[in-house]
This record gives sequence, C-alpha cells and structure tokens, in this order.
Amino acid sequence: MPITALKALALALLLASQSWAEEYRVAPETNLNDLCSKVSAGDSIVLTNGIWKDVELEFSSLSGTEESPVSITAETPGEVIFSGKTTFRFSGQHVIVSGLVFRDCYDVNHVFAMRSKKNEPAHRCRVTNCVFEQPSKIESKHNTKWLSIYGSNHRIDHCYFAGKTTLGTTLVVWIGKGSEKHRIDHNFFGPRPELGQNGGETIRIGTSKMSELPCKTIVEENYFYQCDGEAEIISNKSCDNIYRHNVFEECTGSLTLRHGHRCLVDANLFLGNKQPSTGGVRIIGQGHRVTNNYFEGLRGERSRCAVCVMNGIPDGPLNGYAPVKDAIVAHNTLIDCKVTLGIGYGAGTRNRSVPPKDCLFANNVINSGEWNPILVYADPVNFVSQGNKQQVGRDDKDQQIEFDQVALQLRQEDDGLMRPTKKSPFKTEVLTTIKVATDIDGEPRGEEAIAGCDEPNTSMRKFPSAADTGPDWWRARK
Repeated sequence: MPITALKALALALLLASQSWAEEYRVAPETNLNDLCSKVSAGDSIVLTNGIWKDVELEFSSLSGTEESPVSITAETPGEVIFSGKTTFRFSGQHVIVSGLVFRDCYDVNHVFAMRSKKNEPAHRCRVTNCVFEQPSKIESKHNTKWLSIYGSNHRIDHCYFAGKTTLGTTLVVWIGKGSEKHRIDHNFFGPRPELGQNGGETIRIGTSKMSELPCKTIVEENYFYQCDGEAEIISNKSCDNIYRHNVFEECTGSLTLRHGHRCLVDANLFLGNKQPSTGGVRIIGQGHRVTNNYFEGLRGERSRCAVCVMNGIPDGPLNGYAPVKDAIVAHNTLIDCKVTLGIGYGAGTRNRSVPPKDCLFANNVINSGEWNPILVYADPVNFVSQGNKQQVGRDDKDQQIEFDQVALQLRQEDDGLMRPTKKSPFKTEVLTTIKVATDIDGEPRGEEAIAGCDEPNTSMRKFPSAADTGPDWWRARK
C-alpha cells in the first residue's frame, strides 16, 4: 500500500476512535470506582464547576495511549476549585490533567499525587494549566506537599504555584527505580515567604536516601519569583538532572545541588536586584557542570553566594555533604555580586574537612563592583583557574586566585542584561576539559574562545517571565 494511503487510513482510524470517545461528568458524590472501570483510551472525565472542599478523589489505572490519552479536566478552566483537606490522586498511563485550581489546601501529606496507591504510580502523563495557591493565612504544622510526582516520563507545564506558607515542599519528584525522566517547564513559581526551617523548598528532585540514582529530569523555561521559603529554592537530590533556561528573580536562596552527581546548570538567569540573601548555585557532590549562566545583583553570602563550592564530609552518610570533585564552572557572567565565588564553605563545621578537589573555574567574566570577588574558606586541591576575565581596578593583593584584569566593556541591552560588544576583550583559551558549544542564547560559539556566557552580537533568547508562564486562562484573568 502506498505511503499516502497508509497515512489516510491511519487518520481515518484516529478520527473514528475519537468519535467513539466517551465523556463522563463527575460531581463530588460520584462513585469513582465504578467510573474508572469504564474509562477507555480517548475518554474524557469532566469535573463539574464549583468548590470541592475536603474531598478525596482517586482515579485508578486509567489506560490512555499516546495517540488517545485519557483527560481529566475542569468543566470550565479555573472554575473547579479544591480546598481544605483535599487529596487528588490518579494512576495509569497517558493521562492529561488540566484546568484545576487547588486553593488553601492543607493538613494532608500530598494534595496532588501522581499515584493512586503506594505501589501504583502513573507513567507518561501530563499536568498542565493548573493552579496551586494559598491566598489565605493558614496555621498548620502538617508537612503538606502540593504536587508529588511519582512514576516516569511525566510533563508538568504551564502551571501556577504561589503563596505557600505551610511546611512542605511545593513540588516533589520522588525517585523509584531511577531514570524517571520528567520535564518541568513553563511554570510560574511565585512568592513563597520564608518558612524559618527546613521544608520550604520550591522544588525538590529526589531524597537523600535515593540520591545516588539517576533521575534525568529536565527543569527548563520556568520563572521563579521571590521564592524565599528556605536556603534551597531547588534542592537537587538525585543524579543526571538538567536545569536550563530558567529565571530566578529576587529569590533569597540558591539552586542547590544538595545530593547526587553529574547535574548540568546551563543558561539560567539569577537576578538578585540587590535584595538581601539572594543567591545563585551551590555545589555539593561530583561531576557537576555550571555553564553559560548570568548572575547579577546577588547579595547572598556564605552558602548563598553566586557560586558556592562546599567542603565535604569524608565517607559521610547519604544525608551528609558529599565532597566536591570534578566540578566545572565555565563561561558564566557574574556582575555586582556580594560574593562571586566561595570556595570550601563549611570548613571546620560538622566534620566538613574535605576541600573541593580537581575543579575547574574557567572562561568566566567577573565584574564584582565594590565587592571582593572571592572568599576562600579552605584551600582547594588541584583547583585550576584559567581564561577568566575580571574588571580592571580591583585590588587583588588578598586573593589566592588571580584573574586577568581587563576593561570589560559590557553594555546593557534591551533585555536588561549586560552583554559584550565586538570590542570587548574576552578572547581566551579554548577549553579541552569540556566543550561548551553554545552560549546563553543557544547560539553556536565561534572558532575563537570567548569568555563569559554570551557571544558578542548574537540573537537574544527570550527568557521566561510572569507574562508567559503559567496557565493562559489564569494570566487572562490577572
């Protein structure tokens, strides 16, 4: 049969399957056990508009396909509102959940969980265009997670998270057998007040117990604004994850590689706007790469400096501080940060006696302004610094690591970032240890090595903002 005829047949079969799809309307009193046994690939579960308070919803073993997913959706996006001691769970595969609002939910372990029972996680599902918020002041000592991701190959996108004041991480990825391979993208993570204790992370990927396993999750194109819950905005606790193209604005904490190894932090914006305690990236563990990032106006110190490379514990427990080894921090631009680089932070406390080893700090551009760019808490072992460019005029007599001093000639562009011109003296050495093939905008780097995150006079990436993350229907109401 010719290819065109096969395509026509496939389209006809798809349209036919869609015409047979059923729509099931669900109210708070609906028997979900009977319902779930009837649902087939391509069917829709429509939740009726209204306020659903203190409900327990469990959609078990829904079986969609890639071509014909099962959908769980609001009758009208934003008009199905869950509150109080509500739990929403589902399992199965190829399920899309959309248009729901979870408002002022508390005193449960997981408000939204991508599993129905402990050993029944979901796989290949999507949560999109949903809202998780807490506009009211709630007093609760219960550790409540808003969104718990179990299983594998999920996508969480275009959702809105803001206002959590209660104990518990906003969004958690739980590790099972490893290689969960999720994608978390185009979400708005809004203000979260300081909690005053651990448990106020905005995102946590993994746990200390499972931190040696690969997760391979990608967190990209998200906007984080005033996520102040605790020192760790994102707490990485697994291996081989990627954090790229995100914006962290006025967040009093850091993207923390707390446990796990071989993670990539690439082409993100860390914008402190000179607010106290705003931080960048904290490195713990082995084989991490921090490349092409832009840091400006950060005022964090100690563990919250722009780039913090920690001291570790020898042969420590999984929940301790693994020694830093083979970290590469390359082609970043760091401007007006109170502490640009902290090396060996934590030395002398809690048995953290192992300094960073075999690390490379290369081809970065630094304009520290009035601040001293480097604090060395413990002398690193085999620390290589090469090709870095620092604004001329700094007094380096107390520095243990010296950089080439040049007149940087940066210019503020329309996107607000300080970018190099063709006359900027950024030519440097080609790195042999790591190949950074593109710059912060995703443009290919030229044959000559250029220090910093940005190749001069290339196109500018459109980074996420409050105006283009989260649900479309939600932004339209604002």
